Amino acid sequence: MTTDTAYDLDHPVDDRYSPPPCGELEEIRAVLDDGRLSGGAQVLPLYERALAARFGAARAIAVNSGTSALHAALVAFDVRPGTEVLVPATAPLPTAMPILTCGATPVLVDTLPNSLALDPTDLQRKLTPRTRAVITLPLWGYPNDERAVTGLLADAGVPVIEDAAQAHGTRIANQHAGTLGQVGCFSTHDRKLLSTGEGGFVLTNDHDLADRIDHHTHLGHLRGGHGVNYKLAGPLAAIGLRRLARLDAQLAQRRRNAERILTALPAGGLLRELPYGVQDKPNYYNLVLVATARQVEIADAFHRAGLPPDSIRWRYQPLYHQSLFQPYATACPNAEHLATATIQLPVHPQLPEATVAWIADQTARIAQGETAA
Repeated sequence: MTTDTAYDLDHPVDDRYSPPPCGELEEIRAVLDDGRLSGGAQVLPLYERALAARFGAARAIAVNSGTSALHAALVAFDVRPGTEVLVPATAPLPTAMPILTCGATPVLVDTLPNSLALDPTDLQRKLTPRTRAVITLPLWGYPNDERAVTGLLADAGVPVIEDAAQAHGTRIANQHAGTLGQVGCFSTHDRKLLSTGEGGFVLTNDHDLADRIDHHTHLGHLRGGHGVNYKLAGPLAAIGLRRLARLDAQLAQRRRNAERILTALPAGGLLRELPYGVQDKPNYYNLVLVATARQVEIADAFHRAGLPPDSIRWRYQPLYHQSLFQPYATACPNAEHLATATIQLPVHPQLPEATVAWIADQTARIAQGETAA
């Protein structure tokens, strides 16, 4: 199928999803009428209970960003100067920056081939008595089955923090991303599936841990303990509460759009979907394809078509290529390949059907080896 839709390098497809109004103004007005706009607003516990129920966790703590969620989780596990945190080399900067904020040392771990899951051999080699936590990462909303390292970490007494910032609704081994480790950290930034503009939340099934995180993010509850002000403002919680009810419909549309593109891929072509298990389900924050050959040429072809992959649009590459993390560089060949070989495509619900069809056509053309402009 062809369409009249035309995009190019100077006019890329809009990958930002702005959900249509769903009654948020009514929720915000109720907060304004109540008069409490801060983290003490009555809507906050309602929002937190709704988050916990939606994602199947015992507790949820709303905070003002995904970065704050990660930092609070690290503090709860006593991450401080002299300690280490293992983190995937595939992680973007916001995942690893809170480690530096704690004064700890990030230890970069490679992934398995064509996977977001940590390489258990590399992880075991890098575990030390100084290791306080391991961060796992379902990047782009794709499942990362970490069962190969779960037993190893349990034996070592090392907790798992899931950075599920992009993984609202992702399923891993039939569980929600963000509920497989001791703590799951989410962002509700403007680009996320659940958006409050700025914000985030923490999920956990450990009530003692939840209390520690809650106290830390609420100035230690002014009880003499150290704390910070990471509270989420009432109006933002009101937006999240209303938009949470629309998440399932958004997930369904993203999956339909992704399927439309995937069915257009030619058998034996140069592109295939990033693999995941039979008990897993991406949320399709992006549809992620892997180029099986001619990776740089294929990435450039998508860029020229107006569909720039992260390696070009955001200069995405393994973490140790960033200047702040160069001192922690280590060989991670699988992460290097993943950064170069992956293509991220928008599939959000605001894309017109004609645009989704056009993306499918372009993807099929490039998968067949037609990479010339």
